[in-house]
Amino acid sequence: MKRFLTLKSRDVVIVVAASMFMAQLDGAVLAIALPEISRALNVSVVSLSLSITIYLTMLVAMLPISGWAADRFGPRRIFLIATVGFALFSAMCAVAESYWLFILARALQGAAAALLTPVGRLILLRETPKDELVDALSITAMPMLIAPTIGPSLGGFIVEYARWEYIFLLNLPIAAALFMLARLRIPAIPPDPSRKFDIVGTMLLSSALICLLTGFDRLTGGVLRPLPWALLAFGGVLAWATLRHIRRHPDPIVSLEAMRIPGFRTAAVGAGAAVRLPARAMLLALPLMFQLGFGFSPFVAGLLLIALNGGDLLTKPVTQPAYQRFGYRETVIWSSLAGLVALAVIALASPGRGLVPLLLVALIVVGISRSFVFTGMASLSFATLTKAHLSSGNVVANVSMQLVNAVAISATAVIVTLSAEAGGRAEPAVIDYRIALIAIVAIGLVSTIRLRSRLPRDLQEIHAEEAA
Repeated sequence: MKRFLTLKSRDVVIVVAASMFMAQLDGAVLAIALPEISRALNVSVVSLSLSITIYLTMLVAMLPISGWAADRFGPRRIFLIATVGFALFSAMCAVAESYWLFILARALQGAAAALLTPVGRLILLRETPKDELVDALSITAMPMLIAPTIGPSLGGFIVEYARWEYIFLLNLPIAAALFMLARLRIPAIPPDPSRKFDIVGTMLLSSALICLLTGFDRLTGGVLRPLPWALLAFGGVLAWATLRHIRRHPDPIVSLEAMRIPGFRTAAVGAGAAVRLPARAMLLALPLMFQLGFGFSPFVAGLLLIALNGGDLLTKPVTQPAYQRFGYRETVIWSSLAGLVALAVIALASPGRGLVPLLLVALIVVGISRSFVFTGMASLSFATLTKAHLSSGNVVANVSMQLVNAVAISATAVIVTLSAEAGGRAEPAVIDYRIALIAIVAIGLVSTIRLRSRLPRDLQEIHAEEAA
């Protein structure tokens, strides 16, 4: 395997990484500016939270269309259109003078983001040789770590020393540079004019995803409320109807052919998806435990979590050598186990002297683990796919990621709530977060054990199996 990216791959990686950075930074800087925006639009902060919800809803609803649009009109063309759209709708957010105009702009911005990031990754997968895939995925993952780390501070600086509108106007120069780079560096991939648009399949799949993700989100507000369960049940029915439709339709909006490939099925939607649950769940559990359990201020809790992203970020350059030296399977499995042990240490930690150094070391280990596991699973997901399966496989993997995130967050909130109720506490205590983290570790351990028996040692072994 090659150690470094070729010039052609490097150009594509830079463009795709820049697009991911822009999309991630936008969300990271917005949350801290909501109070200032709410005052400008004369609405409550609670009402303005719809701007985040509508963005994510449109992101999910448009996700199934991304693969079809890239195939039908060409990935580069859709990527360029999405870049321009994201910039225009960002400007629309900045100039919005009413609440509903701002909400509309955020919805359109979410729709553009649904095309921008998945299509960018599709271009990356199509244009990057298999032996450079690990390096490419490692580099494009860096912006997704940097943006959430610097976003809140940057957003606070802009709000305090400038105006909130600049949070959105910041996207304009980034998008302009991205557009020029994409036109110059991304090769034109021929479209497939024969692809028809599956209206029924799109409506079924988008509706199913919205119901399921909304249901999981609402579940965090109370296990006994009927609305979340009704949404989940209805979403399940729609998902079943979607699968029936896809199997019967000659050209469905999303093909499930990629699911026939063992490597992709395991890493993207099987045990490989389950092994990522702890990393997603801790994003809710750790900040709450640090503040409510250990008594840290939000600022200190945020600083501690920088160690998590730092460990992940600093590990990216060495993922490829580790995979080459120890093999994909062993690196992923042992990294996952190390991260689970570190997470258990955090769960069992007690306030007192030495707590902060202990947490810092454990968080760095968890970050390193996350880097190896996530990059390894992403590489294994796509290394076995042919170019004919990349578009549909990319959509399936993105849908799986959204569902894993939703399940992880809602399951953590439910465990914390049930633990507090069982103990007769009106508000969760540190013991409830300990129980949630231990449950998360247990789920991760079972998933890791199941994953080991399903993964070959390296990509060469996968290719040999597929060829046979």
